[in-house]
Amino acid sequence: MKSFFFKRIIAAIIDAAQIMCFGYLLWIAILQFAYIEFFVVFLITWMLYYFGCYFFFNGYTLGKILLGLQLTSKSNKKITIKEVFLREVIGKWILILIIPTFLFSNTGDHYLFALIVAIYIIALLIFTSVFFIINKITWWECISSTKTIMQFSRKTIRLKASLCTTFLSILSIITIIYPFINSNIESRIKSKFYPQYPATKEVREYADFIQSHTQDPVDYVFQLFEKYDLVVLSERMHPEYTQYELISDIVSDSRFAEKIGNIYIELGSISFQDTVNTYLHTVYSDEDSLNKATAFLQRNSNSIWPLWNNTNLFDFFKHINKTNSNLPDSLKLNLYFTDMPVDWETMTAEKYTTHVRVNRDKIMAEHIIQRYRENEQINEKRKKGLIIMNFRHGYGINFNGDNTTAVLMDSLPNKVCNVMLNTISMKYVAIMTPIQHGKWDKAFAMAGNPNVGFDFPCSPFGNDHFDAFVKPLTPSHLKYKDVFTGFIFYKPLEDHYKKEGFPYMLYHFEDTLIRRAECFSASVVESWKNHINSPYRDEIITEILFYTVIYNLITKIGFSIFIIIIGITCWIVYAINRKK
Repeated sequence: MKSFFFKRIIAAIIDAAQIMCFGYLLWIAILQFAYIEFFVVFLITWMLYYFGCYFFFNGYTLGKILLGLQLTSKSNKKITIKEVFLREVIGKWILILIIPTFLFSNTGDHYLFALIVAIYIIALLIFTSVFFIINKITWWECISSTKTIMQFSRKTIRLKASLCTTFLSILSIITIIYPFINSNIESRIKSKFYPQYPATKEVREYADFIQSHTQDPVDYVFQLFEKYDLVVLSERMHPEYTQYELISDIVSDSRFAEKIGNIYIELGSISFQDTVNTYLHTVYSDEDSLNKATAFLQRNSNSIWPLWNNTNLFDFFKHINKTNSNLPDSLKLNLYFTDMPVDWETMTAEKYTTHVRVNRDKIMAEHIIQRYRENEQINEKRKKGLIIMNFRHGYGINFNGDNTTAVLMDSLPNKVCNVMLNTISMKYVAIMTPIQHGKWDKAFAMAGNPNVGFDFPCSPFGNDHFDAFVKPLTPSHLKYKDVFTGFIFYKPLEDHYKKEGFPYMLYHFEDTLIRRAECFSASVVESWKNHINSPYRDEIITEILFYTVIYNLITKIGFSIFIIIIGITCWIVYAINRKK
């Protein structure tokens, strides 16, 4: 019995490409009216494609036509609906597609999902290979009583199949790249998620809520301070600059100096608390002197990295210093570092390994609690504080370990709240995706993208499934209101940008930087050496945040390249088989 193994693999790949094209075009059409995940559409298209091709086209698919193959029953009769059902739905659709999807939806964690699915696929491949070697037939053909035979169709049919695959490929690629055809294509690739979430009834309800809750973000934060002593702002990605424009507006408000007065930040070791105290109470004679002092503070205060080069923190330090220079001593702002103690002078690679293995979140929480208790005893009127924590450190729930804010909430019940800033989802780690598939961003866009703040429990946003970040053992039923007290929308994603570098960043610091980098890895050393030797080493680099780059590379460019390769393959196969 001939198995036509390689021909069948090529035919299956060609068919998979056509299913993806059909599915993508169908998905785009559906998105004009309602939202549905692409994978769901792909599953449906997969079933419809094989059912339609096998039953209505006498056992042929586009791939099988091009490779000269045909599916028949074991008795060489036309395949029946029952046989197609057993082969495609039971044998392939459920076991190959539905079960991994079920595992995905019930793990609540994409890391664990990847491991489980990898094990499942490996086991399935081993079983399929062993079964095929022993029986010279696949198990889905066995359970469906079908077989694949060599059966070349007419040349005109093969030509039509080639033209059909080419048309689908071109139409799909045009649909994919059309939204990016713009004079500012680089900006769109870096900051635009496509396709956009549709303007559904639900989205319009979200937009109506936004328009009826127009409280300014700064006023919203001070409203929270009326109820809580500590307000945690969960940062976006560290380099993002506009979030610090908002934070600067909060701390420079007269209400902050009068009633709050304290700022706690993640990005600074408690070893340099005396340094920052001196810095904040010094009035510098000119901008250059202030830049030098700020550079000294930022270069030396980070507990984790050899150099923190994000401009937003540098400018924030300066903003607090200038704010203090216009305030009386009784109202000057306090800035508290919360990160682990560090001694860079004696640091080695071995010591650094031990240094970063501690429970950093718990340490930061303990430092904040200790300082809060001290301020409570010193000045009851100015014991409150704004806490700036990045990403998961600002979450009000523990993810397989301690989170700083969750520890604070447990230790200081009813005194701590946390606020999420509009950002992207990092549940796929480097592949960033929009929150709620873009539903939130679409709602704010329909409402005019106003800068607003509101409580999660009192909004429809709070009832949405938490998808900003997923860790092992994360409850699948978790909602945003379970993780955050409130939400602030401050500028849409396409307006977010990053700035890196600051004055005097490398001034008499090159050797120290390389010595610190040697505590990390050879790649970090090489990266900083390249930066030091770069002609742009002293420039401040401003650019759009690359939220969508990897997403677009995979879902748009990668998909397009795959379709083009399959399209070319179809014509090569047609040319090889045209005389048969």
